[in-house]
Amino acid sequence: MKLRPAGEDDLQTLAVLNRQLLDGEGHPSPVTLPDLVDRHRDWLGTGEWTQDILEVDGMVVGYIVHGLNPYPLDPQVPERFIRQFCIDRAYRRHGLGRDAFELFMEMRLEPGGRVTLDVLESNPAGQAFWQAVGCRPFFHRLEAFRPLA
Repeated sequence: MKLRPAGEDDLQTLAVLNRQLLDGEGHPSPVTLPDLVDRHRDWLGTGEWTQDILEVDGMVVGYIVHGLNPYPLDPQVPERFIRQFCIDRAYRRHGLGRDAFELFMEMRLEPGGRVTLDVLESNPAGQAFWQAVGCRPFFHRLEAFRPLA
């Protein structure tokens, strides 16, 4: 498996995989593929998020979007927050997610660093995956909404 920075040529692929991710995790977002292309293009342009493509034998099998921050409880510790992590549906259930996470940890996480991420409550398969690769619950985020009218 290879991890490489995403580029302009990857925007359509990123959008398609991002839509798969939203659908798979039960996210209610109605965002369209052109919207997702624009989102990933903005991230490439601003550098707000790092986007990596995962390849096996030259085939794109997934992607990871992440950012580097100081860990809130100890600013000396680097933290990689994974915003999006997706293995293409066609390549799931073959250990590629586990391999991708290990490669990410090796190539993108500084020694002594931490990885954090959010997993939707509507995504028990995602929760199980992250726990299987060694992530542990740290806090439980709750939210409430105020109606518009």
